[in-house]
Amino acid sequence: MSNPKSNQAQLQTIDPAALAQVSGGTTTTTSAGGDQVLTALTGILNSLQSLAGQQSNNGGMNPQEMMMLMMVMEQRNQQQQAAAAAATSAWPWSQQPIVRYY
Repeated sequence: MSNPKSNQAQLQTIDPAALAQVSGGTTTTTSAGGDQVLTALTGILNSLQSLAGQQSNNGGMNPQEMMMLMMVMEQRNQQQQAAAAAATSAWPWSQQPIVRYY
């Protein structure tokens, strides 16, 4: 690893008088490619915003989907209740015991 003090000694300093005489600079211009990228990104952003707006309006589910979901859940509950009723009646100890006296 090199010594940081020796690296600082290698750096050249700029004379403040020469620095004061510096003028101008560069300006950035947008190219046609940059405009195309910006247009594409704007289109993507607008699409995402419209999708988010549609989902927030009705919770992401239209009324037909909501009714279908309710019907499926109700049918599922009925099947579970029927299975539970069949399981409890199949147990032998759920019936009255048979008692015989001799």
